[in-house]
Amino acid sequence: MNTKAAKILSAFTDALDLHNSNPEFIQAKHQAQIYNPWFTQESIEQSIAGWQHALSLQAREKWLQALPISPENKTETLGIIGAGNIPFVVMHDVISACISGYPLVLKLSSDDAILPKIWLKLTEEIHSESLNVSYADQLKEVDRVIATGSNNTHRYFEYYFRNKPNILRKNRHSVAILPQADSMTEAQILGLGADIFAYFGMGCRNVTQLFIPRNFDFAQIFPLWETQFGDLVNHHKYVNNYHYHKALLLMNLDPHIDAGFVLFKERNTLHAPVGMVNYTYYDDIQEVQNYLSEHQEEIQCIVSEGTEIAGLPFGTAQKPELWDYADGVNTLQWLNPA
Repeated sequence: MNTKAAKILSAFTDALDLHNSNPEFIQAKHQAQIYNPWFTQESIEQSIAGWQHALSLQAREKWLQALPISPENKTETLGIIGAGNIPFVVMHDVISACISGYPLVLKLSSDDAILPKIWLKLTEEIHSESLNVSYADQLKEVDRVIATGSNNTHRYFEYYFRNKPNILRKNRHSVAILPQADSMTEAQILGLGADIFAYFGMGCRNVTQLFIPRNFDFAQIFPLWETQFGDLVNHHKYVNNYHYHKALLLMNLDPHIDAGFVLFKERNTLHAPVGMVNYTYYDDIQEVQNYLSEHQEEIQCIVSEGTEIAGLPFGTAQKPELWDYADGVNTLQWLNPA
């Protein structure tokens, strides 16, 4: 295992642990909430807790042992264009680049421009050595690129970075396959709710499409979800989305289920706006398997328990490990070619 990479990872871990004691980190969390109303205190703390779990000593060692990392500093400059849909979402790419020895030019999303900077700043202070990270509004003088954006920006990325080694990511969504309603425990039902509602459902790992057995009864899940997640309607941006899409459904006489804090629409579509979840009934699990195969390039995570289709346990979609790479592309391997 690369000792230098291990020390850098340890510094990232120690820096994050300062989030409730370091005045600069505390201030950054407050500023992030003011600048981006989607970044509530709960969302920021949830992301930090997830990162603290992912960066446990055992997890760090497992990650580094899985692939040899070159100890030499790279001569190629890496550019990263980050997303900003959930707090710290760019940091897996950043950490991967730092432990791989790349000079890094980082273009942060305007929605998450505060939190990554303070984490990197404190990490450098603890590591006592520059991580060679700079910030830019445009990526010009770079040799490799990792860029995350929407389907529209992906077309731009493909053209602009066509002559450079790249990892380009676009919109993906996550799905859940439900067993019979009477076979789900309360913990599983609440876990599925977390998979849907964490970060207001704005992450690519959030479940937006449910596959439900034909005789499934929603009445079992709504009371539990309302207790745990019903206060989402107290967030002004979320409730505005909920009311807007509810109004559209009502005006169009479009059948739907209204749980009072989230809308359910029967349709076979991966994308769902904030405040809405799609669902599809299935009679044969092979129907679901066929759909997943046809749309595998659009799916980030599959959540499934108690069915024939393997997937993540309920409640873990937004708790990725270090080796859970976005789009299934091993970033660390790409950064450290044999």
